[in-house]
Amino acid sequence: NSLEVVDVVMTPPSLDDTMPDNERLTRALRKYLNISRVRIPYAVLKKLPDVLRENNFAVKCVIRATSDDMFVYDIFGKDEDVVIGGLAVDIGTTTVSAVLINMENGDILAKSSAGNGQIRFGADVINRIVESQKPGGQKKLQDAVIKETINPMIHEMCRSANFPANRIYRMCVASNTTMNHLFAGINSDPLRTEPYIPAFFKTNSLFASDVGIEINKDAHIIMAPNIGSYVGGDITAGTMVSQIWNRPEFSLFIDLGTNGELVFGNSDFMMSCACSAGPAFEGAGLHCGMPAQPGAIRLVRQESGQIVYQTVADAPARGICGSDILDALAVMLETDSLAVSGFLSAPWQIGQSAVTITQKDIRQIQLAKASVCAGIQTLLEHAHLQTRDVDRFIIAGGFGNSINPASAAAIGLFPAPLQDRLHFIGNGALAGASMLLSNPSLRNNMELTAQQATELSLSASPEFMDHYIECMSLEPVE
Repeated sequence: NSLEVVDVVMTPPSLDDTMPDNERLTRALRKYLNISRVRIPYAVLKKLPDVLRENNFAVKCVIRATSDDMFVYDIFGKDEDVVIGGLAVDIGTTTVSAVLINMENGDILAKSSAGNGQIRFGADVINRIVESQKPGGQKKLQDAVIKETINPMIHEMCRSANFPANRIYRMCVASNTTMNHLFAGINSDPLRTEPYIPAFFKTNSLFASDVGIEINKDAHIIMAPNIGSYVGGDITAGTMVSQIWNRPEFSLFIDLGTNGELVFGNSDFMMSCACSAGPAFEGAGLHCGMPAQPGAIRLVRQESGQIVYQTVADAPARGICGSDILDALAVMLETDSLAVSGFLSAPWQIGQSAVTITQKDIRQIQLAKASVCAGIQTLLEHAHLQTRDVDRFIIAGGFGNSINPASAAAIGLFPAPLQDRLHFIGNGALAGASMLLSNPSLRNNMELTAQQATELSLSASPEFMDHYIECMSLEPVE
């Protein structure tokens, strides 16, 4: 992974050998890897005199080496057990997920997930872009995702793994194009207006100290390259995991989250689009919606004429997961409590719980599911193909990984025939970020994937609007 721990033994200085400490270390490292350029940052230079003398000039260095350059991230005593830490982060519009990894063997040391602190500024990316344009808004949005969300997650993971945060030497971020800009503190307003141009699709110039990520200050932040203005690096990462780019059969990939991004194609071509679904699938904005925490209803079904449910940790019901509201709607349709038009005569109580589903909840799900299904149909139409031509249907994302496919097909979230070709890959963005973290050489493949995937703008597609209206009904779609 180009990061490694090397043992370095030097001859201690004397009156006959008065070479400065940094030059002594540089000379020893040059001999070790036959590299002419060695860079020692201030953080290492500051601790260099003490570490060298406390260990009689026999030390360990954490380095990143290329064919003509070496960067020294850290220095330790010769007997210290040094683990190279890496951090992979999926910055979702609603939820942020992360893993702390041992870069030497790939072991996961800790995991964390939290709501994106930016959500108080708006549930979708457009509202957040607008908010960022207010005085001090850009800094507020950046602080919300870094200081309020990612840094506390880092501290939590490091505590649970008993791992020093300053020994995290590389970070990889996979997120949509707007989240990338807000994370980096870069003006995202051009993404909101025609011709929808980002400041970057890819960048290799970000470091932890630039944005205030509380890991090693010199840690390089690798960002998964964006495909387009509304299809970001999280989808590039997921596409890499799903192997669409490397297989001859037609595959349809969808990341079921707030933005509902899609990629369709094979090793010859790829097309992508984003069909904003909103946060309803993740429980946000629903009357009794909540994350998958103890007390969240995670299963609803009809048994012998009775509505029964199960909750996370079998705790008393406090709300419902975004994924399970699909089950609830399927049961409501099955029992004629809900019209296919989405009309609900009165709030629907889930069994004997105090959790109810309201007319507003139904409309939120209708809007979200219509957007996703219409996006699928529009993408296939532009490829001059039909549902029957899709060989693999791949769903990624925390929401997608926990849905009941039968319930999703019953309400028309996706065309029903795709249910038989369905594969779940979990959090594809985080998995792809972890792959890129451990193997930076994949960056070239990811950049090629991002370049090859044509982005289709649904806002300019009359076909999408036609399909969107048709898909509003809560019934199976062929």
